[in-house]
Amino acid sequence: MQKQDRLKKRGAFAYVYRKGEKSSAGNLLLLSAKSREGLKIGLSVTKKVGNAVTRNRVKRLLREAVGKIRAQIDEGYLYVIVAYPDLANDDFATVCESVKSAFKNAGKLQELE
Repeated sequence: MQKQDRLKKRGAFAYVYRKGEKSSAGNLLLLSAKSREGLKIGLSVTKKVGNAVTRNRVKRLLREAVGKIRAQIDEGYLYVIVAYPDLANDDFATVCESVKSAFKNAGKLQELE
């Protein structure tokens, strides 16, 4: 996931939490809300997940997993990915599968030809 694709502002996170549609898969929750500014993705990893080292590892895994399917993600939405505490125990392949299935369950993943 590139820096220009990241959701950073508190107000934008609040908007997605308030207006967003929920979709879960594995150990994460995906919220999506319509966007005027194009694709933006935010990550929410709370202290329940673990200490700072663990949270940063989870965020790195999520960013890398999103980067793998970036071309397939629907561009007209803001997304927030919320990590559940058990995600810290998952390996990279499991995290990738969870992210992909969350987007697919939400109907926001387009098939490449």
